[in-house]
Amino acid sequence: MAPQLQPDIMLNAFQRAIHPLNNWYSVLVFGILGTISSVIMTYHGLDSMRDRFQAEFYDTEDTFDFIVVGAGSAGAVVANRLSENYKVLVLESGGEPNPLTNIPALALLVLNYPHIDWRFFTQPQPEACLGMNNGGCFWPRGKALGGSSNLNFLIYMRGHPEDFKQWARITGDPRWGYESVLEFFKKSEDYVGQWDDPKYHGHGGLLSVTKAPYQGLAEYWIKAAKEHGYNATDLNARYTEGFSPIYYTQKHGRRYGTYRAFLEPARSRKNLFIYKYSDVQKVLFRGKSPDLEAYGVEYVRHGVRKRAFAKKEVIVSAGTVMSPHLLMHSGIGPRKQLEENQIKVLVDSPGVGENLQDHISGFVGPFILDSPRTMLFDRDINAQSVMEFVQSGTGALSSTGTQASAFLVSSYAKATKNESHWPDIQWILLGTGIYARMDDDFAHSFNFPKETMRKWMGDHKGKDAFFVINMLSRPKSRGKIVLGGPDPSAYPLIHAGYLKHPDDVKVLIEGAKRTTDLVMNSKTFKDMDIKLPPTHFPGCEQHAFGSDIYWECFHRHCSLTVYHHVGTCAMGKKDDKNAVVDSELKVFGTKNLRVIDASVMPIISNGNTNAPTIMIGEMGSNFIKEAWATTKSNEIIR
Repeated sequence: MAPQLQPDIMLNAFQRAIHPLNNWYSVLVFGILGTISSVIMTYHGLDSMRDRFQAEFYDTEDTFDFIVVGAGSAGAVVANRLSENYKVLVLESGGEPNPLTNIPALALLVLNYPHIDWRFFTQPQPEACLGMNNGGCFWPRGKALGGSSNLNFLIYMRGHPEDFKQWARITGDPRWGYESVLEFFKKSEDYVGQWDDPKYHGHGGLLSVTKAPYQGLAEYWIKAAKEHGYNATDLNARYTEGFSPIYYTQKHGRRYGTYRAFLEPARSRKNLFIYKYSDVQKVLFRGKSPDLEAYGVEYVRHGVRKRAFAKKEVIVSAGTVMSPHLLMHSGIGPRKQLEENQIKVLVDSPGVGENLQDHISGFVGPFILDSPRTMLFDRDINAQSVMEFVQSGTGALSSTGTQASAFLVSSYAKATKNESHWPDIQWILLGTGIYARMDDDFAHSFNFPKETMRKWMGDHKGKDAFFVINMLSRPKSRGKIVLGGPDPSAYPLIHAGYLKHPDDVKVLIEGAKRTTDLVMNSKTFKDMDIKLPPTHFPGCEQHAFGSDIYWECFHRHCSLTVYHHVGTCAMGKKDDKNAVVDSELKVFGTKNLRVIDASVMPIISNGNTNAPTIMIGEMGSNFIKEAWATTKSNEIIR
């Protein structure tokens, strides 16, 4: 008889103590006043202790229909959909989502803690990340059930129709075209908002999508845009340029990531097994390419090496960094790189780890206001606001600070054949004032030296302000993921490749100048006595503030990822040597192995990538169900 799980009782008690639905004062104490690290560490310790008992005495099954590696934004979807009909194992490196991540206002503050974040850093490069510690940009990636949907800023943004037209062209498969993928966006969605057109939005899906209850400056942002000739429009439908309030994956004011939406409702299924704290080392194969057949995985859980077996397929959903890492350690990747790391080459696939793309950005501002119109932590997070959040899911705590967005077509795109309708600039309004700890929090969460942030923000502390995140939405630069050594537990090396293409720099400069013009030359913001102090970003003091060369220097020093890493296991046609998977996400040169996550995007989608990653999970699940529905062996194994 298995022993009573005392850590389970302790964890449940601790979770009740800090959960925002049950104890508002604890949220105020633990979540806001500087002990976030302690809460994360304590919760992780209890969860890990409980899971050790679970692994030793309860989780004895080792054979399944499907094995899903990774329970992130795509993996959680796949696990839910496949476990409707089949016996499924999910292997996740992290544990339960930390309750503090449910509170949107803490999105920035919960980054860069090792118990819930992979904490990747890019390799130094001469073109970007020059203002960061050791010349490396920080890449947060979620390490828990739900993956990075626990750490992102909740933004639901599908992409532009032209993105998916290009996916269909690259793969030769019209199912990746806009009209087709739209149905899978709608399948997930439970939409509540102002753009409620049934052609573009779904109801009754598992994923709650809604306008944030705390709008902040969104109304003024859109009003200023109209002064400059732009329209308010649905940025999750067909558009060319436009402005809109932000839509979140949120419910009752709380974060509603893929754990809450897809995994949690399915956990009671007897045919869904979730093994946490499980680091997959390699995929197991038999035979030789092209008949190389995946039949299981080898993984380490709490220091114990184990194997699990799949009767149908292994699905890799480990994300843009770790999916190519796992493929290469399994013998699928560029021959030279595998041989240099003493890994037996099973499939020479040159594209594994290549084609890395990301939306590089910079925080233009701070724009200073004359009155209390933005969210200022020191002033606005108090007992009253916590009570408002707990009771009704509204108020400042229900927002990550991101309040509105916009897409624009640069002059360079307008001058390019067939691109005049395809945006390449995205702006996100961050309506957060300069609170007392903002410099230290930015330093912690973005890998800036503290002194850099203090120089940039120090004179403006306590002031109402906002930033505009100026984002390159169609980068031409490419990076790559390479192995960090023959040991699967060694982190891969990330060569981001930011701003290597000169056109990327030009578009960012134009974006910075146009957003400054919109804010500073609109009556809406002039009526607020708006100011943009000429405070140089450290490292760019030699350039005239606001000049082209200044904005170039700014973006090369303040090079911020918005966590939109894609492309390292790109889908494509069979004759494309750089394609890793086909249009049904099956790994070339293998059988019964697929990759289903953001790494399969051949080109990055416009806007935030969480929504299209969820859509890829829906599409991939559908491909699998269709494939196995035509076989005789499609019964549930119990």
